[in-house]
Amino acid sequence: MITADLVLRVAVTLELGVLAAMLAMQSRRTPAMRLGALFCLSVIAFVVTSAPAGIGAIAYPLTALCVAKSALFWLFAQSLFRDGFRLRPIHGIATIGVVVLGLWHEFDFGRGVRQGTATSFELVGSLAYETLVLGFVLAAVHEAWRGLATDLVEKRRRLRIALVAGVAAYLAVVVAVQVSNLALGQQTAPLLVVANLGLIFAAGFAATLSLVQIRRGSWIDATSGSAPASASSAAEQALIAALTRRMRHEALYRREALTIGALARLLGTQEYLLRRAINGQLGYRNFNDFLHSYRITEACTRLRSHDESARPILSIALDLGYNSIGPFNRAFKARVGMTPTEFRRGDSVEVTPASD
Repeated sequence: MITADLVLRVAVTLELGVLAAMLAMQSRRTPAMRLGALFCLSVIAFVVTSAPAGIGAIAYPLTALCVAKSALFWLFAQSLFRDGFRLRPIHGIATIGVVVLGLWHEFDFGRGVRQGTATSFELVGSLAYETLVLGFVLAAVHEAWRGLATDLVEKRRRLRIALVAGVAAYLAVVVAVQVSNLALGQQTAPLLVVANLGLIFAAGFAATLSLVQIRRGSWIDATSGSAPASASSAAEQALIAALTRRMRHEALYRREALTIGALARLLGTQEYLLRRAINGQLGYRNFNDFLHSYRITEACTRLRSHDESARPILSIALDLGYNSIGPFNRAFKARVGMTPTEFRRGDSVEVTPASD
């Protein structure tokens, strides 16, 4: 007899397989595409290896892929939300560490925990593994949350909020179920397993739909009109003109801890309109990068000025709105390619001015 569990496992496997293929076909665009495809495959591996029926020797490579899913989710979140993200050796080391500990858990000390015969060592090992997995998931949530205030890309902001809220709710349910299972000494109820599979299918289906571009027919275009687009563009250009004028004449960027909300209030506009204008008209994806463009341009002028040749670099950094030397040094090197001290010594470099 075909059960709901089996039907959902097949449906999730096919659906995530399609999503992984769609992401893989766009892998040359960004690292997020490749990591997203790998994460989909790791979830497929989880769906297959957690099935009641055995799958033979193929369980070993599939389990290795399955236990990597928390690290892949963390890397996927970084690639989505961190501009300029690049894979580094530390990322590979972290992923391999999760896989090794995960395989040890699944095929050694984890068995005793699942069978209710675990020793103290096995309990500690299982707890360490589960804590590591939770740590990677929380790190992914933190990656989404920490950049929300400065993100200028509206679609990405909505994705950050959805990921934080969705994962937080999911973790709350998972922790409650696991604590209950541990207290009662039982396995997860079949109904909850089916519900989890259904949730995975729904999330994958929503992600697949978001990648599909559907063009409206001309008969809809004819009734809806397209005039608001040009009006919006003109309004954005006027807002950018006012922003540029006040940034240059009043040096608003020098204000310490300046937020986009505070800047919007100074300009007499709404935050979402300013965010959209800076992103759409100037091309900045992050508000801090926008501020750095003004601050670092002025810093370069002052570091090369004879009038300020003896002034401490920290003093210049504080004048420009940085609360300490560390953030200033990092922002300066990221934009100019050298430290402020090296720049002051006179090493040749061409600095990109702030956008008009």
